[in-house]
Amino acid sequence: MTAPHIVEFLSDIPHQLKIGCDALALRLTATHAPINYASRRYVLPRTSAMMVKTYLSQTQLFLEPYGEVADADAVLAFSFGDAPSVNEELYRVAQACVSTRPLLPLLMQQEIAAHGDMVDGVTPMFSIQANEYQTTTDVAKAALGLTDKRKIVVVAQAWHAQRCIDTCEALGWQVVGLRCSSAFPVNDPQPWVRHPLNWIIKESHREQAAGYEISERFQLI
Repeated sequence: MTAPHIVEFLSDIPHQLKIGCDALALRLTATHAPINYASRRYVLPRTSAMMVKTYLSQTQLFLEPYGEVADADAVLAFSFGDAPSVNEELYRVAQACVSTRPLLPLLMQQEIAAHGDMVDGVTPMFSIQANEYQTTTDVAKAALGLTDKRKIVVVAQAWHAQRCIDTCEALGWQVVGLRCSSAFPVNDPQPWVRHPLNWIIKESHREQAAGYEISERFQLI
């Protein structure tokens, strides 16, 4: 019988993520904000631990802001979880993008738009709303119908940003820049966004199941 593998995030080793039984260590560098997260430890079947290892070896975990807002024709903001903390920060990031270009259309997923006044009399603002859970693809598709602009700055959580950008570009958006937050909402009702290790486990298994199923399967906390 194959022994389970332990996957742990060690807060006492700065900027380091360790996959226990595979002895895989990945040093993280974050110049835009320090990474300081609580320890996490999960026991995964060998197959799942190998999926995490493969994901880590093939993925740039988070992105830094890049590009110029002046080169964009619109701003598209993706939420991260349901809790207000990070989404409120993403609202401030999105607002900063249009502070010097108030006529730039600002398209925000509803969890972000909820934190601001949608009628400021100057900036064209749009809330991307749905009654059901919206995937990254759902948001990027819905935004296509809200403006004829296609050159955008993406606003997203830094660890979610690469998927947001890839999704947008696959749908025909031209992404010329990124603005982001590196925070994780520790009390979010979506367990997979509460901690970097939760997010890594979820993303490495996202082709197999939805976030809630993965969270239940591995008892993400």
